[in-house]
Amino acid sequence: MRSFSRAGLGAVTATAMATSTFPIIVGSVLAAQLIDAFEISRAQVGLLVTGSALVGSLASPLFGRITDRVGGVDAVRGTFLGGALTLTLYGLSPTYWLLVGAAFLSGFPNAWGNPATNSLIVENVPAGERGIITGVKQSGVQFGTFLGGLLLPIMTAWWSWRIAVLAFLVMPIVGLIVMAGRERTHHHEAVSRAAAGVLPPEVGWIAMYGFFSALATSAIIGFIPLFANEEMGWSETAAGTLIAMLGLAGIGARLLWPRLAERGLGHGRTLLILALISTCSTIALTFASTGDLAAWVLVPAVVLLGGGSVAWNAVGMLAVMDLSPHGLVGRGTGRVLLGFLFGLAIGPPLMGYSVDVLGTYTPGWVATGVILLVSAVLALRIPAGSTTK
Repeated sequence: MRSFSRAGLGAVTATAMATSTFPIIVGSVLAAQLIDAFEISRAQVGLLVTGSALVGSLASPLFGRITDRVGGVDAVRGTFLGGALTLTLYGLSPTYWLLVGAAFLSGFPNAWGNPATNSLIVENVPAGERGIITGVKQSGVQFGTFLGGLLLPIMTAWWSWRIAVLAFLVMPIVGLIVMAGRERTHHHEAVSRAAAGVLPPEVGWIAMYGFFSALATSAIIGFIPLFANEEMGWSETAAGTLIAMLGLAGIGARLLWPRLAERGLGHGRTLLILALISTCSTIALTFASTGDLAAWVLVPAVVLLGGGSVAWNAVGMLAVMDLSPHGLVGRGTGRVLLGFLFGLAIGPPLMGYSVDVLGTYTPGWVATGVILLVSAVLALRIPAGSTTK
């Protein structure tokens, strides 16, 4: 089989991750347009993220097992195909409830992205050398976030939000073209050998950490552009750039933190630091919402969030690859995603409901800070050192 170069592997896995998660970015950046176009509430905007994340959460264990059986190459192809289908439906949905259906369907590539790309990395990169490539892979999500936050408002102003969404079909199409020349990998024998194995308890702690981190982070990402627009006086275009800044900070963080974790800082200690950094972001948002800090504080707030909990996935996925037995990387990834995506599913609608009922963002920002502190405590149960096989 023609092997991947490190650069090629990074590009393919990063593009797959950007494709699998992009519908979530659409709901955040285009929240104001979707509210106007479909005459919906903030909570209903949050339901779009819930649809993708909830289905992704429930489907993650299944797609983890499928990945262990078919191998990384076919799994990544499936991610690209699913991403292309869901982006098309997202951009063409004529009613809100069909848009919700497209968001639910997007949960399948969302569930498959991490198991597929983790498997492809394990097949091509030995343990102890995966930190940088995992950071590159996970930064694909943030690269998509950066491009979405920067380009979606501009393309929407030029054309329409539908054309803006459909333009991003270039990601899965290019990915499928690149993967077309790759031979299938066969993992039946490896799965048979691993069938009697069990995942270590540390994988469960990573899943719990992911749940609480995603619960808080998704609530912030889902509504910080609307908060900037409604409460802090930012224009819609300027508010969208907050997501671009978040993505840019997340790219750097996802490249940096896995490398540091692998080179001595360790998985658990790194995750603890990320949670504490993001708690500082929620403190800034809280004081901004009460009028005690100026609107410019949103910039360092999103940078802290991007440099903190947004990067947890890179460290968490590296830990799963290091801690899961041979042949069970997909299953371990699926278990972590079950927790992570469930938190991702319920964070935005809870935040939207809080704002709709209470008429202020302050309680939501306080709650996200408390939740991030809970994830910091859970990080203490995750091994501090890197485990290699």
